[in-house]
Amino acid sequence: MALSDMPMRLLVILFLAVFVLIGINPAIQKAAVSLRKLLHSVAQRKELIGTRLEDVYAEMFAESRTSRQLNDFEIIVIRRLAQAGGKTLSRKQLNAPLLLGTAVLHKTLKSLHRRELIHVRISTLLGQRFTLSETGRRYAIEQGYVINIHDRKGALR
Repeated sequence: MALSDMPMRLLVILFLAVFVLIGINPAIQKAAVSLRKLLHSVAQRKELIGTRLEDVYAEMFAESRTSRQLNDFEIIVIRRLAQAGGKTLSRKQLNAPLLLGTAVLHKTLKSLHRRELIHVRISTLLGQRFTLSETGRRYAIEQGYVINIHDRKGALR
């Protein structure tokens, strides 16, 4: 069907539609550019926050390597293991009440294992299980994370 065979009413509607599209095209392009800029700034902000968090974690774990003091994450994990009462805990059981995040928990457990404050037991059925070592238990007792009950004779129970 040629344009000359189309009814005049349809040609007018087609002309107006093309005219409106040409008229709003700059506004659509401007909106697309501002949307792209907004998405780019959001991505940069997320990246910036992610790198800042990584820097904070790196600083905390770098300090803990050089000093004998434990950082906050390590103290929290030691407390959690002390509260378990000698039972071995999986990563999931350890992190359930703490909500530290996978990367932070991994770095914390690695740091505590390097300091020999925890034992890691690997089982084919249960995976990795964590418990306090003797050094870690002594530290937890010194800090008051584990309550000691003394008999009248002075022996620990």
